[in-house]
Amino acid sequence: TTHFVALQIGVLLKGTCYLAEEIFHLQSRHHGSFQRALRACFPLRWHGLMLLVCGSAYVALLDGDGQTLGLHLSLASLCQLLILALGLH
Repeated sequence: TTHFVALQIGVLLKGTCYLAEEIFHLQSRHHGSFQRALRACFPLRWHGLMLLVCGSAYVALLDGDGQTLGLHLSLASLCQLLILALGLH
């Protein structure tokens, strides 16, 4: 479950990076429509649902090891950013 959550976080982070780049090309590529740029960068057809299901399953399976959910998600996000920065994806 953690792996699937980390993959979905990676998709969201990659979309955020793409959106930061697409904002500079809003007029030329998307005819000034921020909504079109958003849809191009975040293809959330099933990613949103998958993130919700995996997150819910992760919370349900979370054992009492003393680590908070935020810490686990932060570490997964940092790992995904490192993978994107190093071009390993």
